[in-house]
Amino acid sequence: MSLPARVERCRERARSYFASQRVELEDALFWRHSPAHDPARSPGYLLYGTWGGVHGTVLLDGDNALAGDRRRVATALGRFQLPDGTFNLPELAAADQDGHTKEYTAFHCTNYAWGALHALGAAPVRPPSFLEPFLDSDTLDRWLEHRDLTRPWTEGNNLINLASFYALVEGQRPAARARLLELRGWHDRHQRSDTGLWHSAGGSRTATMEYAIAGGAHDLHLYYYLGGPVPNAHRIVDSCLSLGYLGIVSACIDLDMVDILCHLRGLRHRVPEIDNVLRRYLLELLQVQNADGGFSDNYVTSQRSLGEVTPAGCSVTWVSWFRMATLGMIACTLMPEQRGRWKFRTTLGSGYFNPDFGGRADPPPPPTVVGQDALRYWLAARRKARWMRQRATYRVRAWVRGSLP
Repeated sequence: MSLPARVERCRERARSYFASQRVELEDALFWRHSPAHDPARSPGYLLYGTWGGVHGTVLLDGDNALAGDRRRVATALGRFQLPDGTFNLPELAAADQDGHTKEYTAFHCTNYAWGALHALGAAPVRPPSFLEPFLDSDTLDRWLEHRDLTRPWTEGNNLINLASFYALVEGQRPAARARLLELRGWHDRHQRSDTGLWHSAGGSRTATMEYAIAGGAHDLHLYYYLGGPVPNAHRIVDSCLSLGYLGIVSACIDLDMVDILCHLRGLRHRVPEIDNVLRRYLLELLQVQNADGGFSDNYVTSQRSLGEVTPAGCSVTWVSWFRMATLGMIACTLMPEQRGRWKFRTTLGSGYFNPDFGGRADPPPPPTVVGQDALRYWLAARRKARWMRQRATYRVRAWVRGSLP
């Protein structure tokens, strides 16, 4: 089967997965967090499932997605909106916030939920009053003083979530545009010239290149949105390529790496090396799609995210959207005929992609069938060996803790 045919088959299977996770409750249409998710036991996680289901469905079906269901989807998302305009999981215990602050979790949930409504041409019922203080320049300055670049991944999320809110309201609030420009100025001043990224050493999770890239992918959305050149862009590409091809790591990190390489490929800097990394991601993503059409974020152990536990290898709705967005970015970059077939989110944050920005370099020559097949077999063998080592390590550690039967 040709590579374009495999991509099309993957799209159809993913479309079936998203359709299978729909849950209709009264006048509202939700999506489950995963096939293992019991909405009666954990109704809050319908928020995660619903924004993932909306973004994933729109990605594959375009402007006509959910045309007859948009009111019911908006009703579903609206049930998670709080009086201050934020969206959040109800009664989320502090212990279930994965070490993040309440502000981080609120911004995180709000960006994805508000973005999902925007993708459907809808708006939140309640105005974003939480954003009012941040429209003041002094308040923004004080908030920026508390950014901790020893945690670049976390802060990249914080910064782009706030930028996304500004972008969503700038048509009605002129101050939002000024704050976006202030955010870009802050990024200009804090960018490292040696890596092109936003990080510093220290902290409990040191700013390794992997975490710096994960955060940097989000920071860069501000530049793509506002236009103009990306400072030290060649350094950013060098930083990404310094890690080589990481293999399938996590839905977030894989998406972030691909996001940067696809967007900055148009610089025509080290394009053959970028294409080699992207092609490996594409081939391996096609291999790890589950039988139900979804994707898992952990094929070795169970996954705990904000209190919800998902079995190892089980498809997850937001992960499936991330994986398909990653695959779509690569397809649009390496196969120009794919452009126009994917409807990426236009709000800032994970899943945002501007194919015109990234597609300025010439398309690569198609790989030979023999070379492509050999590469697929090698990638599969390497992945299975890595997972085998990880399972063995997990079982030894569990045995030492006395948690194995």
